[in-house]
Amino acid sequence: MSPIIGAELIGVRPLQIEFLYYFTSDSLDILEAKIIGLDEGTPPDQVYHWLCYEHASSQFEKLIFTAMSTKDGQNYREFAQAELSFDSARAQLKIRAQEFILTAHTTSSIPDQLAARVQQFLLG
Repeated sequence: MSPIIGAELIGVRPLQIEFLYYFTSDSLDILEAKIIGLDEGTPPDQVYHWLCYEHASSQFEKLIFTAMSTKDGQNYREFAQAELSFDSARAQLKIRAQEFILTAHTTSSIPDQLAARVQQFLLG
């Protein structure tokens, strides 16, 4: 079961976030976060957020989702600026003419500090 994270920020109502996917490499992390508790009919791009966190810059980039598919146990996600393929063990990300191999992790292993940064980023 995916953990649901709620941050306590002064003067700001925290978002209730459920992490759906978590992949890591030495230089970046990829996460899918779902904001729960939003009004019915909220557009999917405001509910689901694919994020790329670059370690060197400590910056997030929201990946703009365009399509998804599954074939032979492999999942595929297409974004305006990247392509991601993954299974239960590994992922491959192609972004800005670079290719990254990432390890799949359970969402319960997301470090608290990273979860808090996601919260801050999504609160924008």
